[in-house]
Amino acid sequence: MQMVHSSVVLLLIVVFSTCCLAANRTVFVSSDKTKLKVLVVFGHPGKSHFDAFKPLLEELARRGHELTVISFFPRTDSAKAKEPLPNYKDINLVDPKSGIFLNVIDLQEIKHTWYRLIQELHMLKAFADHACNIGLRNAAVKEFLQSDEKFDVILTENFNTDCYLGFISRFKAPYLSLSSLQIMPWTNNDMGNADDPSYIPMVIFGFTRPLNFFSRMQNALWQLLYKIVYEYWFRPDDQLIANEIFGPDLPKLKEIAQQSQALLVNTHSSIHGSRPQLPNVVEVGGIHIPPKINPLQKDVAKFLDDAHEGVLYISFGSMIRISSMPRDKLEAMLKVIGSIPRKTIVKWETDELPYKLDNVMVKKWLPQFDVINHPNVKCYLGHGGLLGLSESVYVGLPMVLVPMFGDQFHNAAGVQTRGAAVVIEYNNLNEQSFRHALDQVFNDSSYRENAQRLSKAYRDRPATPLETAVWWTEYVARGNGRFYFRSEGADLPWYQSLLIDVVLVFIIVSAALIYIAFRLIKLLLSLLGVVKGTPGSQAGEKSKWKKRD
Repeated sequence: MQMVHSSVVLLLIVVFSTCCLAANRTVFVSSDKTKLKVLVVFGHPGKSHFDAFKPLLEELARRGHELTVISFFPRTDSAKAKEPLPNYKDINLVDPKSGIFLNVIDLQEIKHTWYRLIQELHMLKAFADHACNIGLRNAAVKEFLQSDEKFDVILTENFNTDCYLGFISRFKAPYLSLSSLQIMPWTNNDMGNADDPSYIPMVIFGFTRPLNFFSRMQNALWQLLYKIVYEYWFRPDDQLIANEIFGPDLPKLKEIAQQSQALLVNTHSSIHGSRPQLPNVVEVGGIHIPPKINPLQKDVAKFLDDAHEGVLYISFGSMIRISSMPRDKLEAMLKVIGSIPRKTIVKWETDELPYKLDNVMVKKWLPQFDVINHPNVKCYLGHGGLLGLSESVYVGLPMVLVPMFGDQFHNAAGVQTRGAAVVIEYNNLNEQSFRHALDQVFNDSSYRENAQRLSKAYRDRPATPLETAVWWTEYVARGNGRFYFRSEGADLPWYQSLLIDVVLVFIIVSAALIYIAFRLIKLLLSLLGVVKGTPGSQAGEKSKWKKRD
């Protein structure tokens, strides 16, 4: 009887404790549902940059936060009809005369020469000037700057210009930076993040790890050059236009850049390799990848369902016009594609290929993630853009990559190092190299095995990229991370960061000690000489010489 009584008491205690825990949990969740006012600034006209973080913006709106989004990519009418988000407000930066960066890269103009990195720098500067001059002079932006809006947190893209950081000073809210690709060299400086060129490849290179001596030498020199050029060419021009738009009392843009409270980066160490990061530099690679696979349109579904021998999927992203490829390279690719016993589906800008191929389907637009998830798709051919590459990694699909510009070389080298891709240099793209690459990926099972292994590592995380990004946005808005995560290294001048002052002091002190030791030894030797040569002994020596004479 006493045992039964004890059991009942124990049961009541457990039930009571559980109820208390549940009540506490409910209070915690409800206390975290503050509605935030969020300002989002995307000044780059490249669609893939915006698409990388569009799911984050929409998810914040779904959670009831009020968003004002300044970008070149307002929500379309079809997107609004599918999912109305009344608390998502667009400020459209598009200029009808210049449009956006969609299908703008002419492959006839791509030349991979020894001075490619200088061309890349000029292209970054041209993109930055375009974004600043078109976006900040927009009438809607000028009207918005006159408003009395208040914001809890600001999200802004981090890429090739600081001119949009004036919004941080104008609205005086904590902010996070968003990077749609590997961290730019100057951003590591601004954040105080480690950026060791001895083993961390710069974003514009296509170096595979580990770096050899020549690669390390190039990496160090170009990284230093890019940082200097950005500091003394990009930033002064950005400051001029920012002062014009936001007022002459605007702080230095570099000072604002150093105040970023977190940086969300669309990468993952499984692809690009491990490197030291600050706790507020957070990888959210694959944040754009949707949580579910949608049904394909009927003609595409039938084409893929009937391709039991396997399908090659080809897409060169949103900026490159693959139809502009030089004739010799394009004919070499089409000749190989037409001769293989497999079907091919291609994202193409026009209605038809230069000549008809029975095993090829052409579409101006394709739901890429849905297509590559089809079990009959066995290989992805692309340019190494991070969105398509990340989706292929997520699915576990081996790749053939032909990088063209920007971070594409770096991304392609990452999956090549993991054994999940074959990389073809654009200059060497011909019938032989293309056929060999396809034969490797389709017929060597190691590529698919490595891709599947990489996929598991890429997916296996404590939280989804989207959940992580939402948490950090709300965390910074709550104001808890302002003084705790920021690195003091961001405030150090270059000579202190590289310990030049410390090394110089060590050299001076060491030289002084060596000099003092040398003088002491010399003095000691002279004293010993005096002791040996006393006056009496000197007289004796002279008398000896006289006797000999």
